[in-house]
Amino acid sequence: MKKLIKYLLYSISFLILALFIIGAVNTNSFKEGSLDFTPSWQGKFITIEGEKIRYIQKGTGKNVFLIHGTPGSIEDWQPIIDSLSLTYKVTAFDRPGNGFSTANNYDYSLEFNARMANKLIKELKLDSVVVVGHSYGGSIAAYMATAKSDNIKSYIIVASPLYQFNPDALYKAVTAPIIGKGLTVLISKTIVSQKIEEGLSDSFGGNKEILTAEFLNIRKQLWSQPKVLYSTSKERMNYSKDLNEISPQYKLIDIKVSILVGDKDHPHIIEDCKRLQKDIPNADFYFLEDTAHFIQFEKTYYLLEIIKNHL
Repeated sequence: MKKLIKYLLYSISFLILALFIIGAVNTNSFKEGSLDFTPSWQGKFITIEGEKIRYIQKGTGKNVFLIHGTPGSIEDWQPIIDSLSLTYKVTAFDRPGNGFSTANNYDYSLEFNARMANKLIKELKLDSVVVVGHSYGGSIAAYMATAKSDNIKSYIIVASPLYQFNPDALYKAVTAPIIGKGLTVLISKTIVSQKIEEGLSDSFGGNKEILTAEFLNIRKQLWSQPKVLYSTSKERMNYSKDLNEISPQYKLIDIKVSILVGDKDHPHIIEDCKRLQKDIPNADFYFLEDTAHFIQFEKTYYLLEIIKNHL
């Protein structure tokens, strides 16, 4: 028995050391990413607070600013960008640690994301902006709405956790001290593709028409990067604390806000969106039938109309 215990202790120690080394030798992939930015991808880059941020701008006219979820990227807004840019100026970007944006100094918080979004708006000299945030991006938008900004006209919050969030065990493991980054690298090379497909199927309520091979392939390329897996996990681990800190301020929001959520979304997201409507009595609330989490794909026309009403 003593030999068995000794063997197990040696094995565990070796595994911890191996995971630590794997994480250490892949440090750059957690900051810069592991996917090459080729001409097949859209966008250009701007540096803000030491982070290299990918963004795109299309169209001219009044400003719409899009913030994606976690994980996510510019590509998650494609139906909105293409349609809106025919009449308006649309700006979308990869948040720090997502897509092709770096995570050099990223602290994986809503506060950091809100600050980066506001700085990007100022750097690009946008005014009278309508901010549209999806999921985690909607939580960022709600955070931004609690503070006045002369550049921002109104907010649209789409299918967002706003008061509560319980991360899965996998995210806890990935963010564990010493071994977390090594574990992230292993997951990125093994089970992540299946997990992404399962997660998207759940988020779309099993809608196979949207989940084409091309749609899945793009997100598997972007989201399977160790940088993105780790950023997603850290964001989700910090989510509940961030929401607890900011949610008491929602009652102070006095700018135009619209809230959208689908009837097939996760119950806690539906509950949070309805609760936000109570905290902001003047907010417009839209409860969409036969709709899951990605409203910009499932009810594109409906979301476009709401955005246009803000403009």
